[in-house]
Amino acid sequence: MRIKAEMADKYKQKKIEYIFMAVVFLGYLAFNGILLLGHEQWRDEANVWLMARELSPLSLFGEIKYQGHPCLWYLLMMPFAKAGLPFETISFVSYTIMALTAGLFLWKAPFYGPIKAAVLFSPVFTYYYAVVARNYCLIALLLMLLAVYYPKRNEKSFLFGLLLGLLVQSDVIALMTAGAISIIWSGENLWQSLKRRSAVPFINSLKGIWLPLCSLVLLIMQFYHVSDSPVFQVNSFGKRELLRETRNYSFQILERLSGWEESFCLLFFFLFLLLTLFVSLKLRNIQAVAVMAAAYLFQAFFSAMVYQLHIWHFLSLCFVFIWMLWTMYGQCAEKRVEDKGIRAALAGLQMLLLVLSASMFLRWNAENETSSLDNALHGMYSDGAGTAGYIRENISSEELIVSVNVPRASTVLAYLPEYEFYFAGNGQKESYANWSEEQNLEIGFDELLLWVKTNFPEKREFFILDSSDSCLTDKENRLEECEVLYRTLQETARGEEYTVYHVEIER
Repeated sequence: MRIKAEMADKYKQKKIEYIFMAVVFLGYLAFNGILLLGHEQWRDEANVWLMARELSPLSLFGEIKYQGHPCLWYLLMMPFAKAGLPFETISFVSYTIMALTAGLFLWKAPFYGPIKAAVLFSPVFTYYYAVVARNYCLIALLLMLLAVYYPKRNEKSFLFGLLLGLLVQSDVIALMTAGAISIIWSGENLWQSLKRRSAVPFINSLKGIWLPLCSLVLLIMQFYHVSDSPVFQVNSFGKRELLRETRNYSFQILERLSGWEESFCLLFFFLFLLLTLFVSLKLRNIQAVAVMAAAYLFQAFFSAMVYQLHIWHFLSLCFVFIWMLWTMYGQCAEKRVEDKGIRAALAGLQMLLLVLSASMFLRWNAENETSSLDNALHGMYSDGAGTAGYIRENISSEELIVSVNVPRASTVLAYLPEYEFYFAGNGQKESYANWSEEQNLEIGFDELLLWVKTNFPEKREFFILDSSDSCLTDKENRLEECEVLYRTLQETARGEEYTVYHVEIER
């Protein structure tokens, strides 16, 4: 009877936990669904969509070095874009990916239920990766899968290696994380082979480790001659200056995520190091914390040396944190450790994750936060959709439409696959932004009129899609003379306000 009662209690507890998880998960889907329905796609999303729609897989590899992101996200978008699906599809893809990520985290992560719920509704999981469609959502999903399969990494070495290979292609900032896990995994099996005097463990790991290695070669091929790109230029520092810059960016990352002052960041770092080192020393295994440290310092170093990273990059470190903590629990299970001190330290790390997530949620509506929750619910991220809607309803696709800024006009163009835009700066048909000098050329209004008359002698009118950072050198004076057909009436989060002008041509 006693055994039956205990089983009944366990079943009841499991049922309550399942209901709690289901309610949290449905709430997560609903909340992000509301944010998704109100989201206006912007130029970074549009550029991916246009490239996926217009380029072949082979030609894509020639453009990657100018974009800064590896091929995986573009290849994932290609079937949807080439099938003629609407541009908004891109956000539903990221929403689905983060739904899978959230489900894995909720049902598989060995964390306290309330902490998982709090993290799920913070910016770690909500909006940034789930609604604004960027490739970073792939990092989140792949790290959760790597955490799930970590205990079976040697049993399912091919799958584990495949996940690492895909992580390499998710984004350049994930390279250090994937590389550190790969090196530690192969080193772990090499040590076991030496210890047992058997090559079996190491050979077994080779079944998977070749995949991230091949993926690394592919990454190098994609970014070969990346110095040709005007966006990604390597800075040169002396050793001391480089250390100082890396240290400054290390604090800036945490300050940007949390909104804390440097003193509070120091306290967070101290507690984090204290708890992780305690667990690592007790387990005699520093692998997980080494991956976390490598990923964090890599972002600080990359910001100092190559390109200043932003909130989307920094958020990926939260998923490395989750992977690290999850893996530490897995290491405890592997070694069958029941030490109360370790359990308390791991609980402390969960609390640090909670504090970080709560801080991020509280600063979500800060004045300097362009992707604020308030803007997501009540503001406008971009007016690309509204402008495209006006053009589709009022301007024929046979008319000549000239844009003045390729990246900003690409947002509008992504909604209008049946239209053609010409960039005023170089007179070429516009598509995705390739960040070349050609797309930064300037032109005067009279020169533009002459270009239209020369190349389109049959036209008696044309339309200008105006935006900020215009290539027209005298737009303030000359565009005032033109008829305004459409104008964005409110400020947008991403500076994508548009004006459509009607220009009559005198012959």
